[in-house]
Amino acid sequence: MTARALTFLVVDDDRVVLEVTRDRLERAGFEVVTRESALGTSVFIMKERPDYVLLDVNMPGLSGDALAKLLRGRDPRSRVILHSCSDRRHLASLAKECGAVGIIEKTHDEKHFRAQLEVFVGPLG
Repeated sequence: MTARALTFLVVDDDRVVLEVTRDRLERAGFEVVTRESALGTSVFIMKERPDYVLLDVNMPGLSGDALAKLLRGRDPRSRVILHSCSDRRHLASLAKECGAVGIIEKTHDEKHFRAQLEVFVGPLG
């Protein structure tokens, strides 16, 4: 019996970032679902139950940190990771405030992205 791959839901209003992030996660062996808007995402999450939710912070309509707070209220077991190019200290503060499990900085460096990801999922081989 093989273990099922962990599932990531990536939410980002920037299509390029969404595609790059999806590709990186798939190459690392994860199942990936994407959404371009935070609106309606909480219902989707409750139905699909992804293992991790990687949320852009700065999105129109509903920010990633506001969505993270909403998710924590509905299901405290939600594993939300904030994903942004904001200052690392500011991003860490937002994560703590909204109940996210941590942060992954947006980066052009795939090795740096993978290293940040390993904090949550363990070694990627």
